[in-house]
Amino acid sequence: MQQPELGRRLTALRKEKNLTQEELVEKSHVSVRTIQRIEAGEVLPRMSTVKILLGALGVSYDSFLAKPAQAMETPKSTLPIVNRNILLIAALAGAVYLVAQSILGAMDIAWIINHTGWELRENTIYTGLTVVMVISYTLFARGFIALGTVFEHPLLKVVSYVLIIATGLKGIFDVASLSVELADTLWLSYTVIAVLFGALSIVFGISLIRLQDGMGEICRVAGILEIIIGCTLVTVVLFFVTYIILIPATVLEILVLYRGYEYLSRSESPQLASD
Repeated sequence: MQQPELGRRLTALRKEKNLTQEELVEKSHVSVRTIQRIEAGEVLPRMSTVKILLGALGVSYDSFLAKPAQAMETPKSTLPIVNRNILLIAALAGAVYLVAQSILGAMDIAWIINHTGWELRENTIYTGLTVVMVISYTLFARGFIALGTVFEHPLLKVVSYVLIIATGLKGIFDVASLSVELADTLWLSYTVIAVLFGALSIVFGISLIRLQDGMGEICRVAGILEIIIGCTLVTVVLFFVTYIILIPATVLEILVLYRGYEYLSRSESPQLASD
């Protein structure tokens, strides 16, 4: 189905449900500007965006397409199958990751300022927190892989996989570095790591911004914060700013995952009711 027919039919369906554009925004989490442009026939939206709007309007994709029409993108009659619990677990894991990473960041800064070695107790705490951080981040990032599948966003999936691998390798390096006596020998390695994670954060931020049509304005804000984090890491000398921006960025990303969970829950409800 092409524009402007798509826009006209969505507008008629919305009015039939007695919904304003603003009310549809609240139900679908698609930005009002996107809805306005779709209904006006100005843009041809992603298939996933159309399915989100239809789900919010309580209409299945199949029933909306009363007769065969030209595909807007790659035609699919249903959303990719994704377990919604992956997103819920990812949101919870994000909270654990944020706490663990904040404590590790504070320990890193204290170590840099004091320039003193740690005793066995501090090394054990740091190692344990690093393990928790890596595991929780892996579960956290799996949520974005799931969102990339649902919203047909391959870049988000790829960068999430790469971030999981990079975070695991960095965790191993962090623990191994505890046994290094001369801290000055680590600066070059950590400079390379900062630049690498900076570049990945920028790409991840761009991916989140591109997700805003499906998940709303919150994705754009989270994406901008990730890009800022990436830029501070790339400069290396401003790395400490990362720990400040990390908190609001991660909180917003947790909310994005929870919205994804709610969306999949709504999508599954009609199917359960018909069984």
